[in-house]
This record gives sequence, structure tokens and C-alpha cells, in this order.
Amino acid sequence: MGSGPALMSINRVESSAPGKLVLSGEYAVLAGAKALVAAVDRRVVCLLHRRNEADWSFKSRGYFFESSHTVDELFRDLPDEDPARFIAHLSTPNALPRHAAVTIDSSPFYLHKQKLGIGSSAAVTVALGNALAALDGHEMGVERLQQAHRTFQRGVGSGLDVAAAYRGGVILYQNNQAETHGIDPNVHYGFVFAGESTQTPRMIARFNEWRGETTPTSLAELVSTANGVVEASLQANAFMSCMKDYIGALVQLDQDAQIGIFGPGHKAAMGLAERHGVLYKPCGAGGGDMGVAFSTEDGALTRFKRDVEEQGLNVVRLEIADDGVQVRTG
Repeated sequence: MGSGPALMSINRVESSAPGKLVLSGEYAVLAGAKALVAAVDRRVVCLLHRRNEADWSFKSRGYFFESSHTVDELFRDLPDEDPARFIAHLSTPNALPRHAAVTIDSSPFYLHKQKLGIGSSAAVTVALGNALAALDGHEMGVERLQQAHRTFQRGVGSGLDVAAAYRGGVILYQNNQAETHGIDPNVHYGFVFAGESTQTPRMIARFNEWRGETTPTSLAELVSTANGVVEASLQANAFMSCMKDYIGALVQLDQDAQIGIFGPGHKAAMGLAERHGVLYKPCGAGGGDMGVAFSTEDGALTRFKRDVEEQGLNVVRLEIADDGVQVRTG
């Protein structure tokens, strides 16, 4: 684009994208199963504005980092911890102004300085990618965003987190395709932070190493039960029955593959859930970050959450968010 009139038409962009939680289908989605994914009401906010001088500056909140680079430097190897490294996968040197300032606020994705595990890197990718595109009056499609995010994660992952951040609401995700879905409103849910952040790429690498080029029996069962959850999601009792089967299959897969999906915090929460007649599972890669509890009885869920906090775990107040990526220009 160079520095012609089109480039100068927009000087400031504010964009935001929601986090996500996998309600069902983690790991199974990598083998072609249906996953149920919800966008949640914690948003990354990206501010991008053109300047008349100085280099590109970056300030990150939540994950704290500051850096400054020329446009050419943005397309060289940058440290993994520098959020400026996103730029090279989301734009090209000729498409960028020479001087700009970027602020990325992901602080709602942290609890006591620990990352919750609700898809912050995907939300950053979606928000920043659309902010960059908006400078020229365009939008950035989900396929481009997924490709960029997969690069950040060294080629692993299904792309469901980017799809959820882009679209919002509850989605059915399968084989790189997303469509709007739903859950029976008689299913109540609550979210728990199990105490420590998880490195998702490492967990998926363990899964891939175990799986190889085969479909072990426990993976085939996980795929079958994951599909059952999605197909039953609009009928509360059927959903709960299928979810119970799915959780059992996820436990078996973790025992076979030794991934570590059910870390100590999740095991403690599962024990409390059984006491109250509630279903509980980790969300996504598992290990130690977010989990979700389901019940058709709100009172049982309330008692479960009380006991969770008494156990020293954290109930995180989240709601499913209908809005995906949002962009405002000026």
C-alpha cells in the first residue's frame, strides 16, 4: 500500500476478541471429532494508532512486555516473549505505516498473575490481525488468522480457539469448519481454575507422540463420545448422559497416553463434583488451568462451587459471550 491516500484514511483502530473454553471434544477434535467451544466474556483489547515519527512501539498488559522496532525489524527473528513477533505472520512490510504504537491488554485473561488458559494467544491473534487489516479498511479472515496462530504454536492445534474468538457464542467445530451451535438453557455451568497455567503445545505434543499414525481404542471411544455430546447438546438430560460418557472416555485416554490432562487440581474438583452429583472436566489441554462443571440443578452447582473454594481452588466467574471480534476505527 505504501503511503498513499488509502493508508492515511484511518489513523486509530481499537479491536477486541473474546477468550474461549472447550466444553467438549478436546484431543478428539484432532482426530476429526466434533468439538463444542464457547467464547467467554473476557476480552483482549488491542489499540493501534499511526504516528508521525518514531518506530513501532509495543506495550502489553496482563502479559507485561514493552519493545520498539523499525518496520524491517518486525520481519526478522524476534524473541518468543515479544508480542511484536505476531506482526510478521499477520501483515507484510509494504502494508504497514512506518510509525505506529500498539497496546495489547490481555489482563482479564490472568488471575493473580497466572494465565487462566482461556485462549489469550488466539484472542490476541484475532484482535491484532483485524486491527492491522482495518488500517486499510479491510477485515482479516479466520483462515489467515488460524494459519498465523498455528505458526505461533509450532504447527500444533486444531484452530478452534481462533474460530471461537472470531465468531463468538457457542460453536460446533470440526475439521477446520465452525458453525453456530447451542446448549439447552437447562444445563447450568460453572468454571474452575485448578491452580496453575498449562503449556498447551507440550500437552498436544505428548498426545501426538502417543497417537502416532494410529487410532488407539481409547481415542476412537473419545471421538465417538465427543460426537455424542454435540448431537445431544440441545436436550439437557441427553447432554448430561453423553457428557458423563465423554468424561469417562477422556479419563481412559489420559491413563493410556499419560498426557497429564487430569492434574491434581482437576482431580480434586472431580471428587467434589461426584459428591454433589455434578459433572466436571478439564477444558482444553488440561493439566492445571481451567475446568468446567455441568449440572441441571443450579443448587447442586452452587454447593459444588462453595466446596471448590473451600478446597483452595478458584471459581472463575465467566459467561458465554455472543460477540466475536469487534473493530472500531477513527
